[in-house]
Amino acid sequence: MAEIPIESMPEIDSPSLTYTRAMEHLVGVVQALSQARDVGEVAAIVRNAARSLTGADGATFVLRDGNTCYYADESAIAPLWKGKRFPMEMCVSGWVMLNQQAVTIPDIYQDARVPAEAYRPTFVKSLAMVPIRRAAPIGAIGNYWAVNRTPTDEEIAILQALADTTSVALENIQLYETLREKVRTLEAQQARIQAQHESLEVFTRALAHDLREPVRTVRSFSDLIVEGGGTPETRPDYFDFIRKAADRMAMLVDTVFLYTQLDDPSRLVRQPCDMNDMVQAAKENLAQLIIERGVAVTSDPLPKVAAHPTHMMQVLQNLIANAIHHGPEGVEVHISAKKVDGVWQFSVRDNGPGIAADDTARIFQPFKRLNQNEEGAGLGLPLCRKIISLHGGRIWCESTVGKGANFIFSLPPVVDREKPDRNTDNWMTQDTLAIDSSAHEKLANVLLVDDRKSDVELTRVFLQVRDKMKFNLSVANGAREALEALKQARSRDEKIDLLLLDINMPGMDGFEMLEKLQADESLKHVAVIMCTGSTYDQDQMRARELGASGYMVKPASLAQLKPMLEAIPALKLQGDGESVQLMRAA
Repeated sequence: MAEIPIESMPEIDSPSLTYTRAMEHLVGVVQALSQARDVGEVAAIVRNAARSLTGADGATFVLRDGNTCYYADESAIAPLWKGKRFPMEMCVSGWVMLNQQAVTIPDIYQDARVPAEAYRPTFVKSLAMVPIRRAAPIGAIGNYWAVNRTPTDEEIAILQALADTTSVALENIQLYETLREKVRTLEAQQARIQAQHESLEVFTRALAHDLREPVRTVRSFSDLIVEGGGTPETRPDYFDFIRKAADRMAMLVDTVFLYTQLDDPSRLVRQPCDMNDMVQAAKENLAQLIIERGVAVTSDPLPKVAAHPTHMMQVLQNLIANAIHHGPEGVEVHISAKKVDGVWQFSVRDNGPGIAADDTARIFQPFKRLNQNEEGAGLGLPLCRKIISLHGGRIWCESTVGKGANFIFSLPPVVDREKPDRNTDNWMTQDTLAIDSSAHEKLANVLLVDDRKSDVELTRVFLQVRDKMKFNLSVANGAREALEALKQARSRDEKIDLLLLDINMPGMDGFEMLEKLQADESLKHVAVIMCTGSTYDQDQMRARELGASGYMVKPASLAQLKPMLEAIPALKLQGDGESVQLMRAA
């Protein structure tokens, strides 16, 4: 915004010259003010216009700031008070705003409203001041002369017209800012609606096509087995087809669910996240695949970032798995980071076959596969893009066919603090089993609460048969039945040491049961570990808030239970080489 120059209007020596030319000049000032978009622009225009319109030696632009006058800007032959604040009752601009009227002072040393000592170091001998907005003034415009001078009524009228126009300009700026904020809000809403629409398309596509295939496989081979089709030699293959189809269906459901949950920024909880830990977690999750394919995954020392740890582990795991699935046996993957323009740029580079330039953008679109590999859902890279975007970063691919691919993503840094407890974000960690040989020789009583008979049987088989855990198991087919079983055990002076509790049950769900346990002084001591099919972050958070000691995703396993049981003082794990016993500590 160009300022109105002081020289655009000659000094005014007589009232007969001033009014017409000043009003013509004021029109240009009004036009300039109408285009101003912030207070700084308004101040620059007004300070020069106020001085030139009246031929003053100086002009100030004053804003009311609570009970003080803030001298925001000035144009003068020598410095005045720019940037300073004075109490309202101690300066002329304050008197003008408090009394809602203009003032003319031909001799500043003869007027009690002027703090003479403050003016003595300046050139000022006389002044005129008008309020910005006459009703409830929000500021003032001051003119100063180096000689004793009485401004004419016309000059005061012109100065007041400038102040009135300034008032409108300031109000317009406020409206403009409000409008801009509303536009930004609408744009954010539109972006979120677009993201939700994209997620709906992903969900619809998964239902219409990708989930149908494994369902069809399971149903077809199950029918063949039931109808006696095939031969004894082929039936193990049929069961293998069914198992692989079920695994793929579960993977698709989990991936689509995670993808659709990333539309709401309010769910993002940032915390200091050590990317070295995230690389290690990703490698542990991919350990079997890395061994089978003879892959080398290496990394430089990596920084901490402000991010959701589970999301970061997911990004790294997806990028490493992508390199393994699309590369030859023995492919090498290296992870590094460098700081660029204040943000961390992470690189996941491989020496695989590379990606054609035309495909480096397409691979981040949902379900866009470059080959017939069926091990993925076609959402791995789109999921990475969505997570990184949610964190305010971006992700892209640089690659040359035959020379490998380099996936790069940016994230904000974080001030290094004490390393957080890894178990605070993810209850399903894989820590080492601690055997306490001093545990009292009595098996723990475990009550499994689940309404699905198939899940009850799977939990029993996985824990007691496959993982060879020994404990006394009883079953309740619902939350109300479980509460009654707890009360009966108490009446017989027996103790239930651990509840394995499902969430989604008819009637009373798992959360409602947790609330009742916490409200009952005689039952709130019972240790509870959720055993559920839900991977929803909000469910994990709510379970923790309601006092659950852990959260295990079906199917149950000893690997999931280990770190959770170690956090329950009343229970101990004891191994005898053949099995693992869950014991009472006392």
